[in-house]
Amino acid sequence: MDIQQLRCFLAVAEELHFGRAAERLHMTASPVSRTVRDLERELGADLFVRGYHQIELTPAGRELAVRVPPLLVAFDRLRSEIQLVAAGEERVVRLGGSHLSPPGVLDAVVECAEKGNPGRRVDVTLAPSAELLPPLGRGELDAAVVHLPVAEPGMMSVGLAEYHFMVAMRRDDPLAGRSELAIADLADRTVVTYPLALQPLAMQGLRDDLVSRGLRHFHLLAGADAAMLAGHVRRTGDLTFTLAPHTGGSARIFDDPAFALVPVIDGPPFRLGLVWLADRATDRVVAGLVDAVRERWSRGEWEI
Repeated sequence: MDIQQLRCFLAVAEELHFGRAAERLHMTASPVSRTVRDLERELGADLFVRGYHQIELTPAGRELAVRVPPLLVAFDRLRSEIQLVAAGEERVVRLGGSHLSPPGVLDAVVECAEKGNPGRRVDVTLAPSAELLPPLGRGELDAAVVHLPVAEPGMMSVGLAEYHFMVAMRRDDPLAGRSELAIADLADRTVVTYPLALQPLAMQGLRDDLVSRGLRHFHLLAGADAAMLAGHVRRTGDLTFTLAPHTGGSARIFDDPAFALVPVIDGPPFRLGLVWLADRATDRVVAGLVDAVRERWSRGEWEI
């Protein structure tokens, strides 16, 4: 039994489809099926009941599906943990940050990382929240600034900021002259948002909140690109949510005479936080960062 066999098995067990499992593993279906067959022969047990159009887990398969995930997590973290031991005093602080979050928040967390770990270099990886969580889970990052909530097991978080949104629209939009807007004012309009894959829990929560308050028309972008978002609003007349341009980063895209920005008085809720692995909370690098962040945010989350 080897790690590749377990990865193939788990992908098939979760997808219940060899083709989809193969796509997820960046393989073709035949090698995945062959690998699972090899594992079954080695274990002396069938793991799947194979039908013409579908497959199901056998009792042995269900038991293995429960046991494999923690094994793979431990294996994936082994390399990073050995590297940390080898680095010793030369170890750097490895911080992830959402590329769409306000730069001021991430800058403050970097300052906390430096304060909590004097003399250590801080390396920052920028990516969408959903792309930062897997390397964090593998121990390749010490902590990450991502959009909340997160559902990954074994992760802890502290809130950093609560977003206060504005509605961005074309300058000639009928709502452009308003001093403020409520969500109900947008009920008949199309709202364009980043894809759910940006951070599935956070983005789905945002959408569910809007739907519960009467919004029905959405357009999801293909990618998390601020220029693409602004271009869509300018071309179609759809609306979107953004932060005030003074928060910097991607929000600056709407600091343009072609657009109007109107504050939203009633949400929707959206939060940013620092996330780390619970079983690494006593690691001196992680603890130094988290303690410094908690001290700086002792009065609660920032409103941005």
